[in-house]
Amino acid sequence: MKYLTVLRHAKSAWDQPGLSDHDRPLNERGKLAAPVVTTFLKKTYFGGNGTPPLLAAPDGMIVSTAVRALSTATYAQTTFSIPVERLQLDSRLYLAPSSTVLEVVRGADETWKHLVIVGHNPGMHEFCDRMLARASIPRMPTCTAVIMGLPHEYWGMADWGEAQLIAYVTPKALERRFPLEFAGISKLTGEDD
Repeated sequence: MKYLTVLRHAKSAWDQPGLSDHDRPLNERGKLAAPVVTTFLKKTYFGGNGTPPLLAAPDGMIVSTAVRALSTATYAQTTFSIPVERLQLDSRLYLAPSSTVLEVVRGADETWKHLVIVGHNPGMHEFCDRMLARASIPRMPTCTAVIMGLPHEYWGMADWGEAQLIAYVTPKALERRFPLEFAGISKLTGEDD
């Protein structure tokens, strides 16, 4: 079995006129949410704080080349202790449709047991929905993480409708559950993006 964590980049800034979409950095909320979400994943699923892991820890990462995705990936790479040489940049993930995300996953290093991919909506949300066999993801706001198990021993065999949902974590859910600890990582009213 292979494990896949799909992470949408954290909230990015829109307040710098003239900056290309590709070069937009994280805003303050994004800089708060990314370490919180990745630390929660590590503590809950990958054996952080001396607790036994529920899943194999991530050992490889493929990331969109956009600044907001790279910044989010840096938090994840550090938190999950993924060696920097196992972090790959892939320009195909920048605003990629779900079919391209599947191509990237199928091409992942077969020695990796647990892959993290960091990218953008709407492709990441559609990818997760199409991958899952008996579940669906209602939304994928910024800095949402979806963990799934794939029933194959090779990334190259990954296909639609076969994955098992293990976790669906949003900043808003964490802030609602732990309001004192995680204040300010999401928009508590209205739609989050």
